[in-house]
Amino acid sequence: MQSDVGYILIFIGLVIILMEAFTPGLYFPAAGIALIIYGILLVVAPAYALPLAVIAGLITIYIMYRFVYKSGMNIKIGAERLIGLEGDLVENIEENKPGYVIINNEKWQAKTPDRSELKAGIKVNVVKIEGVSLIVEPSKSNNEN
Repeated sequence: MQSDVGYILIFIGLVIILMEAFTPGLYFPAAGIALIIYGILLVVAPAYALPLAVIAGLITIYIMYRFVYKSGMNIKIGAERLIGLEGDLVENIEENKPGYVIINNEKWQAKTPDRSELKAGIKVNVVKIEGVSLIVEPSKSNNEN
């Protein structure tokens, strides 16, 4: 009976860790790892399963906190990572028509915050994200040239 529960916990732990792939943010690994270890210990050494799983979970939380969460890295994904970067406007932005900007060799739809027009060929800075569009403003480096 305990081995059946152990296999179920191993499966649940794997599912929880896989959830991290679809919702990045490092919130699930500690619980998933603890469930996997608890499940393995229920199968192999049921008498020591709970205390060792708790210890493994605490060690995992410590490692995640020490080396990932506290590293000071502001982990951003998707378009959010582009805020503050400079790119090249490759297609005019018109009042009611977005243009396109190239940043890090990726082409993104772009608009201006006040829906003003910008001509292609200038540098722009990403100031925020609105839906699937980058909100851009002309870069100060345009004035230096």
